Amino acid sequence: MNNKNSVSIIVPAFKEEEFIEETLKNYLEVFSAAKIEFEIIVIIDKVNGDKTDQIVKKMAIDKKEILFVIREGKKGIGSAIKEGIKKSQNNNILIATAEISEDPNDLVKMVKKMNDGFDMVFGNRFYSNAKREGYSKKQYYANRLCNYTIKILFGIKSNDVTNGVKVYKKSILKNLKLTGTSFDIFAEIPIKAYQNGNHNFIEIPLKHYAREKIYSKFNFKRESKLFFLMVVKCFFNK
Repeated sequence: MNNKNSVSIIVPAFKEEEFIEETLKNYLEVFSAAKIEFEIIVIIDKVNGDKTDQIVKKMAIDKKEILFVIREGKKGIGSAIKEGIKKSQNNNILIATAEISEDPNDLVKMVKKMNDGFDMVFGNRFYSNAKREGYSKKQYYANRLCNYTIKILFGIKSNDVTNGVKVYKKSILKNLKLTGTSFDIFAEIPIKAYQNGNHNFIEIPLKHYAREKIYSKFNFKRESKLFFLMVVKCFFNK
C-alpha cells in the first residue's frame, strides 16, 4: 500500500538520448537516498534514429522504479503528461524533465514539502538573486509578462505559474480535464487546479539551467501563441 508521501515522477521524453540516462540516474539516487517511495514514469515519443527508448529499456531491467511507455512518432508533451497521470500509482505526482535542467535535490525538497499539508508545491525559477543560466532576455520578459497576466486574471499568487516542474496531489490531477497539447499544459494545470478550489500551495526556489538551443524543444513563437490561447480559454471557461 502506498504511503501518504509516495510520488510518481512523470518524465516526458522526445529525442533525449544525450541526457536521459544521467537524468534518471540522478532521480534514482536522490529519491532513494531520501527514502521516498517513488516510481519514474517515462513517456517516450519514439522517432527514427533516436535511442532514448533503448536506453530507458536497458535501465528498467535492473531498476524496478522505472516504468515506461513507448509511443510511435511525436505525440507531444501535453499528451505525454496526460498519459503519465493516468499511469501514476502513487499519492503525489511530480512533473519533471528528461534533461538536467533542475537540481534533483530541489525536486526532493519539493516532494518533502508536501508533508507539511500542501496540495501543490511549485518550483520557482525567479526567486530573489536567482541565476538562470542560458535563459535569454526574450524568454525572460515573455515569461514575466505571461506570469503577471495569469496572476492578475486568476488571482494565483505565484511568481512562476508557467514552470512545468511542480508537485500535485494525484487526486487533483485526476479530476482535471486537460486539453493542452504542448508546453501550454504547464500553464493549464495550475490554473485549472486553482479554479477548482485548490488554493493550498507553496512555492520554493528551484535552480534552473536552460538547455542549449540545439537541444531545446521549445519553439518560442509557436509556444507563446499556445500559452496565450490557453490563458484566454481558461479565463472564459472559469
